[in-house]
Amino acid sequence: MRVTEVAKREQVMGNIQRNSTKLQELQMQMASGQRLNRPSDDPMGAVKMQDIVTKLSSNEQLRSNLAENISFLERSELELGQMLEILGKVRTLTLSQSGSDSNDESRLMTARELSALRKGLLDAGNAREGKLYVFSGVKSLTPPLKKNSPHQPAKVETTSILQQDIRELLDVSQFRAQFDGHSSNDYRIRITKTGLFGQARYQLSDDGGKTWTEDEVLRPVVHMFNPRGRPDDRVFLRFSDEEGKLGNQSAGYFDLDLNHVVEFDVEEMDELLGSEAQGIVFPEGMEFIFGKNPEVDYIGSPEKKEIIVATGITSPLGVTAEEVLLGKGEGEVDAFSLIASLERAMLENDGTAIAKRLEELELAEKQILKRLADTGNLVRELQTAEMKLEDQTFEHEKRLSEIRDVDLAKTSLEVSSAEVNNRLALDTGSRLIQPTLADFLR
Repeated sequence: MRVTEVAKREQVMGNIQRNSTKLQELQMQMASGQRLNRPSDDPMGAVKMQDIVTKLSSNEQLRSNLAENISFLERSELELGQMLEILGKVRTLTLSQSGSDSNDESRLMTARELSALRKGLLDAGNAREGKLYVFSGVKSLTPPLKKNSPHQPAKVETTSILQQDIRELLDVSQFRAQFDGHSSNDYRIRITKTGLFGQARYQLSDDGGKTWTEDEVLRPVVHMFNPRGRPDDRVFLRFSDEEGKLGNQSAGYFDLDLNHVVEFDVEEMDELLGSEAQGIVFPEGMEFIFGKNPEVDYIGSPEKKEIIVATGITSPLGVTAEEVLLGKGEGEVDAFSLIASLERAMLENDGTAIAKRLEELELAEKQILKRLADTGNLVRELQTAEMKLEDQTFEHEKRLSEIRDVDLAKTSLEVSSAEVNNRLALDTGSRLIQPTLADFLR
């Protein structure tokens, strides 16, 4: 078989091109450190590599989220510990003043300390991690706790007035009144006998109308306390403000001074002001209603942020200030109302009330301890998930390296071999195509 010069030349050029291409690929692998630089280098390997890269990206995002959540929960732990420390100080102060050796002066000083501790508890409940409030649930940009005003307008209810003409024609704005004080009780005052101040009679309930006191004489200031009901929260219904404009026509006679009201006398007022100036008549059946007005309200969200701790597994993040401090669960207490009542008992030198609150103080500590334990367990769970993600990331990176990265020692030998082959191809080709036309004619 005759081999033409053209065929020989093409064969030589093809060998040189293949050796040069192989050498170039090996040099690129050595320079980049990767075996796969283009999908065409290994299509199946490229698919596997892309799948692993996707998993690594997902794991990295999960790890970042877990780190942020762990930091958030650690701040929660810190603040819960601070709350527990505050209640511990409250307990110590309470025990120190529950004995017979305490006196008016020491209890007055203790009341001031309790007031400062109550403020510290509010600050801990409104703690922030960066821009996010720790105990607000999903409303993390809103402070969870808000102090309420001690003054609340009384709601006047006329539906129980038996006389229809009075009920329909009555102007309730004449009976303006306000409740002063903080309480979580549902107070109601029911007029049981028609009349003016000092003549009308009323009954009082501190549980929304389930139980009532005996009939009492209606005065311009009513102490909202049922001796057979719940503890005294020192709430008052006042039918007069500083300008004498609430619920009476005798401006300047009634005021907010309870001591003045104690001396209230209908006959004396009649002599001073005249019977026409005694004020309005309270009809039987009228009610004055006081909705719950605790010292501190929760305005965050009851819902908590759900966090991903693993693929397909979520968990609520943290606790809310409502759970921790306001005692919405069964057998739990409002820590702010508790400390306020202790402060009030100190100011009034009421040793019996102080002793009764110790059991509630223990409940308040337990409800914080429970949330502190739950938070600690969640932190450990997230830390375990973080460690698992790190292990998964290591395995993925190892597998990715096996598919993508080059074996430098092996590739170095292959480069040397390819360089030799390329040099031999060039030398051989130069000798084969060296003869000229004159050489063939000889």
